[in-house]
Amino acid sequence: MRVNTLMLSILMLLAGGAIFVSSWGFSTLPNQSYGSDTMPRFVGAFGLLTGVALLVQALRAGEYLPNASLLDWMRQPFRVACVAAGIGAVLAYIFLSPVIGFLPIAFAVLFGLMVLRGTTLLVAIPVAVVSAVAIQQVFGRVLLVPLPRSDFLQFLW
Repeated sequence: MRVNTLMLSILMLLAGGAIFVSSWGFSTLPNQSYGSDTMPRFVGAFGLLTGVALLVQALRAGEYLPNASLLDWMRQPFRVACVAAGIGAVLAYIFLSPVIGFLPIAFAVLFGLMVLRGTTLLVAIPVAVVSAVAIQQVFGRVLLVPLPRSDFLQFLW
């Protein structure tokens, strides 16, 4: 499906409005007229203005919304399954990482997605292990972002 200026303007209006509205509940700093809500409101307002400008430009050019149709990859069941597996992997991480920890779920997600895409087990297992441990170490030790822990892998902390 081709994206034209009219579709882009609608997306900008929606995104700008969502950013602006979601920042409405942010608090301001005491004794200051700005705070954590200032930048998101500015970005949201700029997105809304950009969306309006694109909308005016599209309407002047006589553009219309194209008919929706499936893309070529959407007609291939394996590719749709790969997209569904990616979404499922993200959901599995969100719901299972607090319960079983980052490393086991990261390994399972990486291993499962690699095997689904045709990687051999001889490659998928070590790559998933090294990748999961490397991600955990970078986030935990370098960036100081705590990831969910698992009880049986305490030696990595």
